[in-house]
Amino acid sequence: MGKLIDTKGRIGGKLSVIDLAILLIVIVIAVGAVIKFTITPQTSVMVEVVPVRYTLQLANVRDWATHNIREGDRVFSMGSYVGTVVNVSSEPYHFMVQGNGVAWWGEVPDRYTVFIEIAATATETDGRFLVSRTVPMGVGNSQNPFVSRYAEFHAVVREIGRYE
Repeated sequence: MGKLIDTKGRIGGKLSVIDLAILLIVIVIAVGAVIKFTITPQTSVMVEVVPVRYTLQLANVRDWATHNIREGDRVFSMGSYVGTVVNVSSEPYHFMVQGNGVAWWGEVPDRYTVFIEIAATATETDGRFLVSRTVPMGVGNSQNPFVSRYAEFHAVVREIGRYE
């Protein structure tokens, strides 16, 4: 029985090691292409854009600042348009006070909680919304600042849903 690799670098005297490596690379690429284009499901590039309404909550806002957000204002986040204000309402701001083992809610003078309802369009995937196809928006989101004509603010999304 002879050597597996001869002096010229051929396996069994017929196929060189470099030829074998190139052949294996070609086979791997061919198998990958077959899997990609025949076995894996194709995702749809068409997504439905639906009208949505969502409510932002701003807490501990001064009275003069509540008037800087108005119906009809266009709102932006992360540089993208995220809708138009359709309703603004407010209520007195309450804060939890604790002491001597007791906690209670107290009203803070001259401070308000503001609710801003915004109409927009979004794509929906598995209950998650992308407003204007780029800005993720979900209940509890508060990471990005919002900008309107007269105000810049951080707010928490309290509710979001399709609007027919």
